[in-house]
Amino acid sequence: MTPTILVVADPLVPEAVRARLREAVREAAPGAPLILPETDAEALERAPDAEIAAGWSLPEGFTERAPRLRWIHAFTAGVDHFVGMPGVRDGRVVLTRTVGAHTAVPEHVMALVLAFSRRLHIAIRNQIAHRWDRPSGVGGEVRGQVMGILGLGQIGRALAELAAGAGMRVIGTRRTPAPVAHVERIFPPDRLDEVLREADYVVVLLPVTPATRGLLGERELRSMKPSAVLINVARGVIVQEAALVRALREGWIAGAGLDVFQQEPLPPGHPLYALDRVIVTPHVSGITPRFFDRVAAAFCDNLRRYAAGAPLQHIVDVSRGY
Repeated sequence: MTPTILVVADPLVPEAVRARLREAVREAAPGAPLILPETDAEALERAPDAEIAAGWSLPEGFTERAPRLRWIHAFTAGVDHFVGMPGVRDGRVVLTRTVGAHTAVPEHVMALVLAFSRRLHIAIRNQIAHRWDRPSGVGGEVRGQVMGILGLGQIGRALAELAAGAGMRVIGTRRTPAPVAHVERIFPPDRLDEVLREADYVVVLLPVTPATRGLLGERELRSMKPSAVLINVARGVIVQEAALVRALREGWIAGAGLDVFQQEPLPPGHPLYALDRVIVTPHVSGITPRFFDRVAAAFCDNLRRYAAGAPLQHIVDVSRGY
């Protein structure tokens, strides 16, 4: 019996990409019914039919309504919003994640690094205000600066290569101490403070786990250099947002490049919008036109494995959260 596949597509996915996704799924699992719900309500309505589900997220209550569900594939690298779902946390449903699709994230980080170094965040505000202010626009150089990467997984390793190529020195944290190309020194998580004290740019690339939720608060932000910049492209809940706002207002750190937030969308009137030390992007660090095709390819590779009874790739260890 062929499995019914339900795919929840992000609203950002263009129709042309949706069409390619439909074709790729049908090619990977010929004859399998494919459901592409338009709304969360429709996804919940069709949940009882699904043996396989995939998407950037699934609506609350989905797994409870899906007794036939055996496998969820997350289109995301981080899976914190999946691991707590009933069925997943008790092992009834296998969870896999997408690896290798988020190749734009390191480029996004480097764009933020260069923007802060060359003070483009100030120049853009001056431009909007029709203000010519050369002193405020004089920036620095990234060559010789230290990037501290919190989380040297696949994305972190790709970022290390880019940063080193720009002449930066790279240090970072990793749960296992194995050497990483382009990284001078690797610290275990319990030596985070050493990275924070040395880095000119601190980049958060950690998964959300009980150990990382709220990891960066007042004490950690005060450990950073007053000239340092914090960049978060992982998950908003890793940084204590109230402490970050205070750090920026009071000058504990020089700036923050933020693509993720505790609440998304970031509400109108939030103080982070108004701070001139901040660059806000709306959780798009990994998204490009080609990103969606890579996501589809990763899912369909696993779909072929599932149909053939072969082991799935990139299975999440639910106890660890990644």
